[in-house]
Amino acid sequence: MKSKTIISKGIFYFLVIGNCIPLILLLMLTVSGMWPYPELTPQNLSLKYISYVFLGNKDTLKAIISSIMIAILTTGLTLVIAIPASKALAIYKFRGKEFIKVLVLLPIIVPSITITTGIQISMIKVGLTGTFIGVTLIHVVFTLPYAIRILLNVFEILGDKYERQGSILGGNRFQVFRHITLPMIMPGILSAAIMSFTVSLSQYITTFLIGGGKIITIPMILIPYVQGGQVQTAAIYSIIFIFVALISLGLMEVTVKKYYNMNNVLYL
Repeated sequence: MKSKTIISKGIFYFLVIGNCIPLILLLMLTVSGMWPYPELTPQNLSLKYISYVFLGNKDTLKAIISSIMIAILTTGLTLVIAIPASKALAIYKFRGKEFIKVLVLLPIIVPSITITTGIQISMIKVGLTGTFIGVTLIHVVFTLPYAIRILLNVFEILGDKYERQGSILGGNRFQVFRHITLPMIMPGILSAAIMSFTVSLSQYITTFLIGGGKIITIPMILIPYVQGGQVQTAAIYSIIFIFVALISLGLMEVTVKKYYNMNNVLYL
């Protein structure tokens, strides 16, 4: 038992340190003026890169707002599609169900640039390239497999026995979903929402191809600095990306807990 505890603690501390070191290095890069190889610490400190990002680059705030808006829209649309789709795949029996399950996962299996290029041709014809709607829709293509996979497992475990009981007791479809199904699948919805939001927030090639450079998000600004070797500026945008993701995911968690508290349901 003691050996297992030691191993568990060792793995825990290893993971903590492994995640903290890159973050510490990023924070050090944001205030470094010069950091030549092979020095372990910056040779001098400077705030000029921070000043440039927040005061000199007018696209920073625009990118943050655009990233959050697109991620929220993507997450909402993904859940609207994923919840009924997952329920149908988990509970109902029909021909070709297993094939559809595999088909749903294709955006994860096939390289994103392949799918995006094909969809881009269609979006050009209908005028959706360079628009928020177009970028949101292409993000949904890549967030939907994750959400369906998560919620599919939830519905397979729950089945439809509780919904049948609710119907027997006189509840209509809306009442059964509102008071029985929704509270039970809410942890799965939260997991699917977090995954969808994170995947959408980190999309670069899809936003670049469909947005056509007109839709500016955090990755759209971050990647060119990484490729250009401007590590200080890239580090600052990386920190911004991390904080936007953490704050947004924290708000999701708080919202779900408030939902359970308002409905007097235990949230685990």
